[in-house]
Amino acid sequence: MNDIHVDDGHPSDISEYMDEQWHDDNVIAGYQRRTVKLGTDSEGDAVATLIRKAPLVHSTIETANRVWNPRYLAARISASFHSSRKPSQPKAIMYIHGWNDYFYRRHVSEYWESLGVKFYAVDLRRYGRSLTTGDISGYIEDMHDYRAELNALRNQIVQDLGDEVRIMLVGHSQGGLIASLWMNEEHPSHISAVALNSPWLELQGNRMLRIISTPVLKGLLLRGSHSALPIPDPGFYQKTILKKYGGQWAYDAYPFSNEQQFIPRAAWLEAIYRAQSEISSGLDIQVPVLVSTSDRSMLQLTWDERMRESDSVLDVIAIREAALKLGNLVTIAKIHHGIHDLTMSYPTPRRQYFQMVTQWAAQNAWHEQFPASSLAEALQALSVAEANTDNKTLCNVIPQDDVSHSAAGIA
Repeated sequence: MNDIHVDDGHPSDISEYMDEQWHDDNVIAGYQRRTVKLGTDSEGDAVATLIRKAPLVHSTIETANRVWNPRYLAARISASFHSSRKPSQPKAIMYIHGWNDYFYRRHVSEYWESLGVKFYAVDLRRYGRSLTTGDISGYIEDMHDYRAELNALRNQIVQDLGDEVRIMLVGHSQGGLIASLWMNEEHPSHISAVALNSPWLELQGNRMLRIISTPVLKGLLLRGSHSALPIPDPGFYQKTILKKYGGQWAYDAYPFSNEQQFIPRAAWLEAIYRAQSEISSGLDIQVPVLVSTSDRSMLQLTWDERMRESDSVLDVIAIREAALKLGNLVTIAKIHHGIHDLTMSYPTPRRQYFQMVTQWAAQNAWHEQFPASSLAEALQALSVAEANTDNKTLCNVIPQDDVSHSAAGIA
């Protein structure tokens, strides 16, 4: 594949791969997007999309409905950090989404931005903003190919914030699997810590299920790499998220003109198997790693209201066991009553997750504590964030993260 690959793990000039300028984002008001040309892979030309908060642009939400006050928080943080100490090093988050997903979680980015941490995300090739006509949604044949997107995003952050920036890599679900491979393969510069949110490090059950099911997958591959897998989706995960189904979030209608149908394909799942096999053999991630999951999974074919406070997509025990193979310094955290995406749980576990990961990052990624008053205010805003998640305030997208690998028991 002709991708953006930096052999020594250090940033290089990325301008030739980019659009000439950032554009207003078509999903989240007040944000920007930029296209990255990745060259070609098994499917032809590929592009990814980088997303960031527009510089010096603040929310236009009416005061009565405002959850975040970036000007106020930024002023307080700046005064707290700089009044009695030398300027701190720039801090940034680099966010990688999961399967059947893309970046829409404005409450997450606004939380970190309110604490003075710059937030960047990427829509991987054939997802969200990066999906082009004729693409097979989410399709790839080698998880290592995503190093092109991750290198480009890291390089963009360094270009924007300078060589002193310290970046915490955040990966959710399949994004956690991708992030782990990249950290092990590239040992990229400027990444000071990794925080994984319910990463898809292993199949439901354990590695034996993956080994046993491999011959079946090989048989499907004989029909063609694009062969669709018979994995039904009961829609349970969406019920735990969307307010109209009893969840917490009222994100509005699907924002893309080309409707995305995420169907698991044989070669894609084989790529997942190979990546998870690498994890089980042991990686050598050389920075601190945090792996966070719910305290329990509920993987079944009938709906249960307790799924609203459980991981209904992946096996959290299998994740925790696999997490020990990531490196020499791994922290495992359980969030009681969290859902698969811990950032979208009910207010109490959501706040618990963000408080924990923020304190962990302060110690392990940035070696700098946040002012207690600013952190408390940001956490309080986060606790009520779902009250204003509509197209006029946060973003206009129905979350579809990971729904397809919730029912089959193997993905």
